[in-house]
Amino acid sequence: MTTTPFAEHPARLTRELIHTLVSEKDDGPLAEHVAFIAEKLAAAAADPAKIVLDDPHPQRSHIAHDITPASSARNPIAPPMDIRWNGDESRCSLTLPLQYQGPPGRVHGGIVALMLDHVLGNAANSGGVPRAFTRYLNVLYDAATPVGEPLVITGRVTKEEGRKRFLEGEVTCHGEVRVKAEGLWIQAKDS
Repeated sequence: MTTTPFAEHPARLTRELIHTLVSEKDDGPLAEHVAFIAEKLAAAAADPAKIVLDDPHPQRSHIAHDITPASSARNPIAPPMDIRWNGDESRCSLTLPLQYQGPPGRVHGGIVALMLDHVLGNAANSGGVPRAFTRYLNVLYDAATPVGEPLVITGRVTKEEGRKRFLEGEVTCHGEVRVKAEGLWIQAKDS
């Protein structure tokens, strides 16, 4: 399943709606923005072939036909992750908007774990190796991961033993490590 400009467009509008729902406190402006988004959706649905995106989400993922809640351009709850292979590690730079907040001003810990699992999974499955899946992921939250600040998430394979791939990674903000993770990915038996 390839993400077309039409499929990505309503997902982006839905993300915009989600952001408005969690950030707008007054019903009047909220209603105006909902109507504005509804008009954009109706216009797109009237002629899907006319949708053009200036900056389409890259189709890079270790998951074929990505519809995951971690990185899919088609899935409106997915954080805006663009994971790239950089030397010997997977790397993602992003800034998370308010809808990913848990405690005030902080990214929800489950979202942080989701992003780490996805970036480490990308590292475990890069380079044409047989597919491996998460066996466990340990996450150590050293400091708050702020909403609205630039984050860098990295992951790398540290050791391989047969079908096992051991990984580690971290989330940094302004060069400071906020969260560390280590885990084990296991190659599927039928690979």
